[in-house]
Amino acid sequence: MKRLLLGLAATLVCNSATSFQNEEEIQWPELTGPYLGQKVPGNEPEVFAPGLVSTTEGFELNSVFSPDGRIFMFSRRINGAYKMFFSFRGANGQWSEPRLAGPSKTYPGHADVDMAFSQDQKWLYFISDRPLEGYSLDRYNIWRSRIGRNGLETPSPLEANVNGPGHELYPMIVEDGSFYFSAPREDSLGGRDSYRAQYKDGKFEEPVNLGPAINSPQNEGDIFVSPDETYLIHVSSDREGGFGEGDLYISFKQANGAWGTSKNMGALFNSAETDYCPMMSPDGKYFFFSRGGDLMWVDSSVLENFKD
Repeated sequence: MKRLLLGLAATLVCNSATSFQNEEEIQWPELTGPYLGQKVPGNEPEVFAPGLVSTTEGFELNSVFSPDGRIFMFSRRINGAYKMFFSFRGANGQWSEPRLAGPSKTYPGHADVDMAFSQDQKWLYFISDRPLEGYSLDRYNIWRSRIGRNGLETPSPLEANVNGPGHELYPMIVEDGSFYFSAPREDSLGGRDSYRAQYKDGKFEEPVNLGPAINSPQNEGDIFVSPDETYLIHVSSDREGGFGEGDLYISFKQANGAWGTSKNMGALFNSAETDYCPMMSPDGKYFFFSRGGDLMWVDSSVLENFKD
């Protein structure tokens, strides 16, 4: 999530998707087809859903589709706090107007941001600075809500071995249920590093630092990992040779199972601003990221250029 980066980003049936509704229908364009009916981009990043999701008067970040592609979520800054919004594609194929998600209606002065669906679509993970016993109110912790037939259930925080002494950012769940995130910890190489926590017997094991191929003496965060864990894209700030305050980097899994040294993704993806919140569409065709209060997307084939 941008503010912290700089200060330190199974198929649901129709009635399950519809259960995300929280307000009355609001008139907006009839949008059908994948990606909110938007014309798909080519090999140059473009603003996603301009005037609909990426608005001139608002500040938006996070681009998150459910694994079945029928729910789209993003964050919007409301009265200084980031809040989760969603749109869903109904049985008629049309996308609903974005609405405030249920958990973001509680604690209005607090933020809910950096969403991620579990691959089985049973859980929505996000970070929040909502009150949590034993933690100060300026702390971002990782929470999750079960996705039930009646919508998102009451959020609960992850275990203390994940929600440690510092801000936890940008949860990412892979195919085996394991969990990636970024946080400052005693074994961090810099101010904040990225970690992986193995999922086993219904719990997340102690997080493991991803090491110097990914982490550096600077700050790392906003780590997207492909569901099969063959590549990852993350954000690092203030590295030598960077383009802006935060740049996107990419790494591929090597034959020996280790991560290759992450590479700056260059001027196509990085600017003098902060480029952050990397995410892939569930079909793997389009890469999303955030920049300057807008959501961006591009044909994912351009990522092939970074392979050795």
